[in-house]
Amino acid sequence: MSTSPTGYKNKIQLKKESKKNMIWNRGKTIGRGGFGLVSIANVQHQTGDKFPPIIAVKTAKVSASNSLVEEKKLLDLFKECPCILHCFGDDVTTEENEELYNIELEYASGGCLADRKGLPDNIVRQHTKSILIALSHVHKLGYVHCDVKPHNVLLVADSLHSRNKGIGEIAKLADFGSAKNIKDDQDNKEFRGTVLYAAPESIIHQEYQPESDIWALGCTVLHMITGKSPWKVEKGAKAEDVLYKIGCSHELPDIPSKASKEAKDFLKKCLIKNPKERWTADMLLSHPFLASIGDSHQQHCGRQKHRFPKLFRGFSPMHQCFHVHNRVQACQVQV
Repeated sequence: MSTSPTGYKNKIQLKKESKKNMIWNRGKTIGRGGFGLVSIANVQHQTGDKFPPIIAVKTAKVSASNSLVEEKKLLDLFKECPCILHCFGDDVTTEENEELYNIELEYASGGCLADRKGLPDNIVRQHTKSILIALSHVHKLGYVHCDVKPHNVLLVADSLHSRNKGIGEIAKLADFGSAKNIKDDQDNKEFRGTVLYAAPESIIHQEYQPESDIWALGCTVLHMITGKSPWKVEKGAKAEDVLYKIGCSHELPDIPSKASKEAKDFLKKCLIKNPKERWTADMLLSHPFLASIGDSHQQHCGRQKHRFPKLFRGFSPMHQCFHVHNRVQACQVQV
């Protein structure tokens, strides 16, 4: 048995009471983040309930695994929703003399929405409904995702029944490392999420309520339609200019003329500066933009200066993906 990260095998007991066991083999790394890394893993042997032959393993050093442990708890809480990435369990392994904490996840063979450029209208509607089903579930259970963006919406292979309808993939909300309880309003607030998808109130006041997820959803739908970032950032733009535009100005992300009438109206219900005027997830699920998506899918699945927090200083929006703070990211703008 190899002790290297690649080829390392470990017996995982997901829940003692259910006695579900499997042996998995870590494969190549497919992603990295502030938490650690994500690898593909092959399930070599299992007893009890069936697991897919390929899973994804999200890993952090045990000494720095608090956020991953909390994410596992939330995934367990949200497990009844078919449009949230499923977690099979967790464990601790020792690899190359390092203790690692792992959570075993559903593998998204289609990658993420960030990889898709300008999707057809019917697919945009389909994925939008999936994200809304997930957000409705999360909000009803008292939480805010805080980092909705195309990179955190993963595409999982759909059932044969849905593939016959030409869908092929189901969008599932993932990465709850920035999520918070709605009632958790600490005095020492910190920015969570990704700047270019963040709601104005999150930029200025670090406020996170369900309404901020709805703004981010609107930005994500824009990305699906255009294949570009919701905000155009000129080369050499200063951090303060970008943050002012999103958080303080009256400017809104551009809605493309090619979008359908229903899509334009849907986006206008999400991209409202005043959070209290935005539609809720449940209201948006009834919007005409989603009328063509049947119920069977759910079964599947003022101009003034502001002083910005120190954590935004040094912001460079043209970087591919960067951390300004432990939970602040911005992604490259595609012009």
